[in-house]
Amino acid sequence: MNLNALPFRRIAVATLLTALVAPAVQADLFGMHPRRFKVGPNPSSIAAADLDEDGNPEVVTADRGELNDLREERPGNDELSLLLAQGNLEYIKLHPSLKTGFGPYAVAIANIDALRWPDIVVANFHDSRARDISLFLNLQEEHVFEPYTFTIPTDGMGYYRQNDGDAMPLFDTPGLTSIAVRDVNGDSFRDLLATGWSSDCLVYMPGKNETHFGEPVIMPCPGGPVDLKLADLDGDGAHDIVVANSASGEVGLWKGSGAGAFEEVARFPTRGTLPRRVAVADMNNDGQADIVVTHRHTDDSVVIFYGDGKFAFSISQELVLGKDRQLLEHEIQDLAVADFSLDGLPDIAVACYASATVQVYIAREKSGATMVYNHETYTFKEGRPRALTDHDLNSDGKPDIAVALWETDEVAFLINKTK
Repeated sequence: MNLNALPFRRIAVATLLTALVAPAVQADLFGMHPRRFKVGPNPSSIAAADLDEDGNPEVVTADRGELNDLREERPGNDELSLLLAQGNLEYIKLHPSLKTGFGPYAVAIANIDALRWPDIVVANFHDSRARDISLFLNLQEEHVFEPYTFTIPTDGMGYYRQNDGDAMPLFDTPGLTSIAVRDVNGDSFRDLLATGWSSDCLVYMPGKNETHFGEPVIMPCPGGPVDLKLADLDGDGAHDIVVANSASGEVGLWKGSGAGAFEEVARFPTRGTLPRRVAVADMNNDGQADIVVTHRHTDDSVVIFYGDGKFAFSISQELVLGKDRQLLEHEIQDLAVADFSLDGLPDIAVACYASATVQVYIAREKSGATMVYNHETYTFKEGRPRALTDHDLNSDGKPDIAVALWETDEVAFLINKTK
């Protein structure tokens, strides 16, 4: 069957147990690093990678700032914070900061050019000057990051989100909220995909040798796409797209051709309100890609959808963080999936803004098709977790967690203590 020739279908997802989680226990897997590092206002995305090949990873945050009226001269902040590693878990902030478009919302690190050092790519959410994508080429031999800006044409593009009292858009078009960078068309150049939340679209920009990215291809995606991940869902070797549609409360599945074309083939409800983040991993070790979705409204839940390798996810498992579904207790803002306990099974970490915690779910064993998890809570006395990423920060072979904190505008580290 040629799925590309079919309109997308809605999948009914069977529900399963929601209680396969041990009660929250005192934090054990991670230890809180005593030092924190200042970054710019309201860091909304965080990434880590060794940018200079010295064995110590750098940390980058996209500092969104406050989002103001688009008619103002500066409707948002316009910078990244780059924490330069000075040794094991020691950092200084690059000055001056790297300048982006307004409202930098998502950051990714990938090698875009022909040089060997990783580069920095940013999706700007609130830029009234059409600086939608910022690229910083890492020129280590010259000790500089060379900036580039890319515009997404918005002629004829709709705006589907909130307006102010003057019936003017509160946010920019297309309103980019997430990015993924990978070679999806097999030409050895890194391509870019992004979600346009304000305009109900996905954006595909093919990688190019001289210009780095080619002309954007706009793909309509109703439902408020807020996050996406790339993964091979059906084992054909091509990258597919998984999208969290916030406004409609659905996951969208897009089949990739392997040559840069994508077609939405299915979508299903996420079992919660306002899905925020999505991840793809083989959660139960059966060789098939599964999908993890978080919700940031009163559901306070993480839902795992177990795949069968054929774009079907008929079994799901819900991890409920809060005690009362009618109250917003945690407000999950970000998600990371990695094998934190080093047992071969993916674990889950979420950044919870309202409760000022990072919640970690450690896979313990299989129970039928689903998993049993131990639950640990890490509380921040100052600052509220808004974004996180997993990375081996101290080069000991174990994934740690870097957390971007609002209110204090800092980066904190949870260091993996697994023996």
